[in-house]
Amino acid sequence: MLRHLSIAAICALMLASFGHSASGASVGAGNPYPVSDYTCEDGTRLAVRLLGDRASVSVNGAAAVDLPSMGPEGTTYSNDRQTLTIAQGRLSWGIGRAVPSACTGG
Repeated sequence: MLRHLSIAAICALMLASFGHSASGASVGAGNPYPVSDYTCEDGTRLAVRLLGDRASVSVNGAAAVDLPSMGPEGTTYSNDRQTLTIAQGRLSWGIGRAVPSACTGG
């Protein structure tokens, strides 16, 4: 009888942990500023979060850098060293004066 009770307790704990794990999948759901991942033609990987007046960009998994919006449309974000541009739904990434690299993903 004690053995059956122990098995029932273990099963109950397993079911409770499965329920908790499933709800953990919704963490970040409804986030007004989701992160979008991109891969650029030059191999650069970007994690981009658009925040209205700025974009938070992580390059190749490094710490994110905030780039302020340039202009009224908010489609170019730059700190004069790094530039993220979004035009007609296409994203590009540039460093300094180098030609920007087209990126896909999102």
